[in-house]
Amino acid sequence: MNYRFSKIGLTGLAVFGLAFMAFPEFASSNDDKAADTTYTFVKKRYSIQGSAKLAATDEGVEIKFSEDFKTRGGPDLKVYLSKKSVSDLANEAVNDNSLKIGVLKSKSGAQSYIVPEGVSLSDYESVVIHCEAFSVLWGGFDL
Repeated sequence: MNYRFSKIGLTGLAVFGLAFMAFPEFASSNDDKAADTTYTFVKKRYSIQGSAKLAATDEGVEIKFSEDFKTRGGPDLKVYLSKKSVSDLANEAVNDNSLKIGVLKSKSGAQSYIVPEGVSLSDYESVVIHCEAFSVLWGGFDL
């Protein structure tokens, strides 16, 4: 009889595991970058200041720049997730090791960017602002 309960237990565990695979929102996320953490922007080439946070929304993970965000305006500024830390990035390396998540909406103030579905933040080290046209890294923050 113990064998029977063990078999049911294993079957139950298998079904439970499949449910987690089919419904990843119930599983613990590998995107455990701290939502409570305030990230601070750091300058790479041009003045950049302010902070950002991560938030889980119905649309996915959202990167939220706060009201205190401010940087110099420029042409063709984009927001990227980078596989390198801000300190390890060179201008030309941004495109090689990064995923573009949007056009910078404003040079100052609150704004947000949704991390594309299927992208795991655990695969990235930083969020950066980069001038795509002239390959100039403004700055960013490490995750």
